[in-house]
Amino acid sequence: MFTFATESLAAFRDRFGLGVVRDCSFAFVGKIPQKIAPRLVGCVSAHLISDACAFNGISGIVTLPELSDLVPDHLGLAISEAPIASLYQIHEDIARRPDFQWKSFDSWIHPSATVHNSAVIAPRNVRIGENSIIGENAVICPRTLIGDNCGVGPGTVIGSEAFEVNNFTSPRRVLYQSGGVMLGNDVEVQAKCTIVRATFGGFTLIGDETKLDCQIHVAHDCQVGKRVQIAACAELSGRVSIGDGVFIGPNATISNGVSIGEGATVTLGSVVVRDVPASARVTGNFALPHTKWLDFIRSIR
Repeated sequence: MFTFATESLAAFRDRFGLGVVRDCSFAFVGKIPQKIAPRLVGCVSAHLISDACAFNGISGIVTLPELSDLVPDHLGLAISEAPIASLYQIHEDIARRPDFQWKSFDSWIHPSATVHNSAVIAPRNVRIGENSIIGENAVICPRTLIGDNCGVGPGTVIGSEAFEVNNFTSPRRVLYQSGGVMLGNDVEVQAKCTIVRATFGGFTLIGDETKLDCQIHVAHDCQVGKRVQIAACAELSGRVSIGDGVFIGPNATISNGVSIGEGATVTLGSVVVRDVPASARVTGNFALPHTKWLDFIRSIR
């Protein structure tokens, strides 16, 4: 489990191209909107620094030298000619330390759980709760916590690597992942789904009583509420937030960082690129309020 151990920014002075101006302590490197804390973030523009100041849990900022005066005095500050590259190097450094961010444990399966003999369960850092069922050829990767009375269908992979590419290395490679996946109680994930673990720490979360149909992809750091229903072949991109009681139709795509409010409906095939208010119903590519979409269709007939 996460230890929330902290490191000082000063420990990286003159490493990874950093100049440390003000020290701070942080447990994670992360993106500005994430909820893991305390975290160090990278900002390459004035508006990103302004955004960072509005979020809780940020203890320090890595930015360009010409933007350093914009960082308020209460935040730690490091300067770099390539802030995101430096940030990724810090992340890789602390994430790979044994038992620093995460205290490793032997995997544990409740005696009442059923695991098919073709399923693959990582030998460490997995917990499977009471009466849960893991189906044929399912793969449960490290840092996955599955609650009670859950079902994982055939061929589903939970806890796979996130598609967060480090474009600052040669050759380019996928960034080392340090987060996990948490399924609440009474969650059902049907066949051939993929639920990706969080990138920088914390969990990709699937709330209690949520049901996922077949061939759904839930990307890194998504936060899916309780009693959500997601139909077949839907795509949730990174850091999507889904409120309680939402319905997402088949083949819908939700873009990175979008929030879907409680009780909302996303109809089949919709491509959602903006936040959706609670109880709203959206349709189309790009998705509009359902009644506006109907009006548009009528206007072109």
